[in-house]
Amino acid sequence: MKVNHTTLIVTLSTLAFAASVGRAETIHLTDGTVLEGELSAPSEVVVKTAEGERRVAFSLLSPDAQKAAWAKWTVANTKADAAPAVAAATNAPLSEEELSGLASEVSLDTWAQVAAIGSFRDKPEKRGVGGLVVTKAFNALDENWTSVYPESNLVGQARDWSEQVARAKALQSRTTQFMQRRWLELFIKAGEAVARRDSNEFALCVRELKRSNLTATAE
Repeated sequence: MKVNHTTLIVTLSTLAFAASVGRAETIHLTDGTVLEGELSAPSEVVVKTAEGERRVAFSLLSPDAQKAAWAKWTVANTKADAAPAVAAATNAPLSEEELSGLASEVSLDTWAQVAAIGSFRDKPEKRGVGGLVVTKAFNALDENWTSVYPESNLVGQARDWSEQVARAKALQSRTTQFMQRRWLELFIKAGEAVARRDSNEFALCVRELKRSNLTATAE
């Protein structure tokens, strides 16, 4: 039977650790055991053939096949060892700069001052006799937009927070800190209120953001 050597899956059925004076290294096992020694090659590999899988002693492989099998085993275990470190970094607390950057881009501090004014809310149209419009309705967000953002400001030109909201969602998925997640949740809701031109919801979220313990570091 012809064995196809192009695809090899390496399985470590037996590990032999021989102490070596010049090449000894610390080896951590998944059960918490720590060994000092040298890692040997796997005793056998699994070769995938057209007729099915076949176990072959590692020593019976050609030098080229041994090299390929050993390289695959090394890469697989290196990735496994690195995964916990990557996960830990992903769940690390966000830096102050990441939050303050979002706040600064949308001029959150200025909006907080504007939204704190008692009259910051959507006004309904007032109609008089015969249905004539006495006072036109206005949207509080639109009414104050140009005073918060200068003409050259990219957010002011876009008239939405879509880019910042997308980044806030990405940051929210990275942190496990409750206060940071809460601040980002309010920021996202405020940005979504901007898209809907819901001035009342926007003002509520912005006021809560200012009350948050993170407002001192998010400006």
